[in-house]
Amino acid sequence: MTINNILLIHPSKKVTGKKDTFYSKEYLTPSLGLGIIAACLKQKGINVSVIDLRLPHRSVADVLSNVKIRKPLMIGITAFTNEITSAGEVAQIIKDELKSAFVVLGGPHGTASPEETLKEFPAIDAVVIGEGEETIAELMEALQDKKELDNIKGLAFRRDGRILINEKRNTAVDINSLPFPEWDIFEIPHYTGPFMISASRGCPFPCYFCTPNYLGRVRVRDPLKVVDEMEWDVKHFGAARFQFADATLSLLEEKTSLLCQEIIERGLNRRISWECETRADKMSPELLRKVREAGCKCIALGVETGSERILKDVIKKGETKEDIKKAVGLIKKAGMKVRCFFLIGHYTETPETIKETIGFALDLNPDGLSFGLLVPNPGTKLRALAEEGPDELQLHGIRGLAAQEIEVLAVKGVFYLL
Repeated sequence: MTINNILLIHPSKKVTGKKDTFYSKEYLTPSLGLGIIAACLKQKGINVSVIDLRLPHRSVADVLSNVKIRKPLMIGITAFTNEITSAGEVAQIIKDELKSAFVVLGGPHGTASPEETLKEFPAIDAVVIGEGEETIAELMEALQDKKELDNIKGLAFRRDGRILINEKRNTAVDINSLPFPEWDIFEIPHYTGPFMISASRGCPFPCYFCTPNYLGRVRVRDPLKVVDEMEWDVKHFGAARFQFADATLSLLEEKTSLLCQEIIERGLNRRISWECETRADKMSPELLRKVREAGCKCIALGVETGSERILKDVIKKGETKEDIKKAVGLIKKAGMKVRCFFLIGHYTETPETIKETIGFALDLNPDGLSFGLLVPNPGTKLRALAEEGPDELQLHGIRGLAAQEIEVLAVKGVFYLL
């Protein structure tokens, strides 16, 4: 085994015999996180391969074949909470094939609960806490040189049956110094969604169901570098559609305006289209006109609920229903489509507040609707409420929904129940 050998894996629920409802055939994109990690490792002379088990033609057999032939020094698996069971299963299959393999987990779930993750999944040897670019590189070097792992910040690992958690990394990654994602190692023709790109990292807002801080403090990339990356993807991979991964693209209006102006000046707006997500209270008619001119076709808003009380007192989002209605109107007026995300099952949710949400969704009349059931993911304030006891957090009123109301939503737009 040499340092020039690492396998990165995106897991899939099909490993456990289930269907991946989180990803659709029309919207499957390669992992931006794995792409950047791969690029950073390649800069250090490390040979990286990727297997995305979400792709229809990929299976665990491909993972085992890679492990048998290449015998990688390390296998890295990424996982959100909805993917952690699949990640643990893949790790176990790898260990059964190659006991000496070192399996490390990255992503939001492990960051939020590193000790619990290592306890629950014995085939996972280590967990990267937070941003992984520097941690993974240092871990690879330590494994190659057979050094102890105690001094690698941002790492949890097991040794002699004990779980050890190292000091956190206090310095956030300089995102302007990161290389472009290493899309070359992905099977790009097999993906159906847009190219993912990021203009910033982090989110400053405290929504109680979210864990945005696993990526550290908020940082905004130089708009010129973002557009450079777009041009690179267009030239080398034929990219025509982009999706910004930012939680709130218009967080800093001046930076977003500069980004759009650069796209326009380079003529990219005549060659590409893109989508983004933002907050209802972080936009203006002037900014939206510039965004549309730069090639944006659709903006997504996290509405979450139609209950003013839940919006203010439970989610504490800092937006009102009036803010949301105004934003939807402005987006449509600017000539773009709008998609709205809703969650059902909020803390203190009732049949009445669910009906309020349905009514608000119909009133907004967006071009696309996405509904999800709230999940108390590790690291969220919602999880803390859930851990107080079964009486403290309940999913109220779902059975009280009339079938015809669900039917209205289904025909009104895109309806997902995740």
